[in-house]
Amino acid sequence: MAFRIAHITSRALHGRVLLPFAVLCAAASMAAADPAGRDVVLHAEQRFQLALEAQTARDYAVMLGELRQAAAEGHAEAQEMLGMVLLTGPTLYGPGIRANRCEARNWMLRAASQGSETAKVQLVFLNRLRQSPAGRNACE
Repeated sequence: MAFRIAHITSRALHGRVLLPFAVLCAAASMAAADPAGRDVVLHAEQRFQLALEAQTARDYAVMLGELRQAAAEGHAEAQEMLGMVLLTGPTLYGPGIRANRCEARNWMLRAASQGSETAKVQLVFLNRLRQSPAGRNACE
């Protein structure tokens, strides 16, 4: 009798463990069926997080695209980071990312207007670059 109760209890426990696992597998396969996620709406913070993940994976083209979208939606951290990416360009991110001081300045201005202290410091740096002989009229 003890064996039978243990056997029944064991089956019930397996059902509690296996059922959620089966549901999780089904959900994963459904998500894989639509990899583009056409129905998914991403917010600026989510795009910024995707940009950080892409940076970690060294997929800089994806990083730049996600940063641009998040920054355009008004995400201050994305604006700040986009400014830094455009300022450093291929030095840190390889030949696929072009440096653009003028665009970097515009994104830093937008981030600074939202209170970003880092963007304010970077603007001081950018203004010093613009005052150098080669950069005097670079963004005008």
